[in-house]
Amino acid sequence: MAQMRDLGSGRVQPLRAHHTFGRLQDQVDSCVDLAAVSRIHAAIEWNGVSWLLRDLSRNGTWLDGEKLSTGQPCALKLGQKVHFGSPDQMPWVVESLEAPQDILFSLQDNNSYSLQNYHLLPDDDKPELALSLSAEDGQWHLEDIATGETRVLRHDDKFHCQSQLWQLFLVEQIAATEQVSIKPSHFSDFDFRFETSLDEENSRLSLCTGSGDIDLGERSHHYVLLHLARHRAEDAQSGLDINSQGWVDTEILAKELGLDAGHLNILIFRARKQLAEALPAVTGLNKLIQRMRGRLRFGGSRYSVCKGVEVTHRLDATVDL
Repeated sequence: MAQMRDLGSGRVQPLRAHHTFGRLQDQVDSCVDLAAVSRIHAAIEWNGVSWLLRDLSRNGTWLDGEKLSTGQPCALKLGQKVHFGSPDQMPWVVESLEAPQDILFSLQDNNSYSLQNYHLLPDDDKPELALSLSAEDGQWHLEDIATGETRVLRHDDKFHCQSQLWQLFLVEQIAATEQVSIKPSHFSDFDFRFETSLDEENSRLSLCTGSGDIDLGERSHHYVLLHLARHRAEDAQSGLDINSQGWVDTEILAKELGLDAGHLNILIFRARKQLAEALPAVTGLNKLIQRMRGRLRFGGSRYSVCKGVEVTHRLDATVDL
């Protein structure tokens, strides 16, 4: 992430994609509380290749001792010093010029973490919260793994996890999505193919479309999805309607799998994380596992389950997800 340091206070300021400096605290990204500084004094913006400094003030902005022409952009370089309002004021120093990126701050130790599309906090081993970027609305969602409660986070929002205070820093720029060789835009467009060994100790998951397959490998969390898929296929075979198929009480499911409820939730979130990382532009992943009043079910509508070489369960239903 790009950042500047205020030599007067010593604080380090990461830069948003369009970052403003000025005296009017509630209208700028970084407040510079000096009499010579205008309410909105200057802006630094990312143009996709470099960072550009633009003076918007009455009294001027200086870059390495040279006064900038008002409104004219000037590309920044590492180590340059920026003076707002007067060359006699303490400068801000350019410390990094990396591309803008959403980050998560730990306010306890001042460490920062680059955000991908899905994060488990405080770590992947014993997560309590899941922070994910929704492909549907482009916003960050924070979900409590134990309760399933979700809320939207915005720039500078803070939250607690295991007695630590975290803060979200957003650049307000839509991230460039990697080009993938698949066409579906919703996870229900994929055919889920589960494979398990005869002793059911190993489970593999592949996602299939007309344009190719995505092999997600062998993971313990795949067996949770497989088990739920079996429940739903069996309900469909017995004649239950689509809305009633596959619902299993959470405690019963945990017992069937030989897990406690906490571990079950962790495996579910790991499954969602893996799919979110594999399919960054695909929507609907929040409905991979659907929940309702202490029950849950597998949300996919097209899938098969193979045990050894035998196809034991199959479902191909049209579902409005």
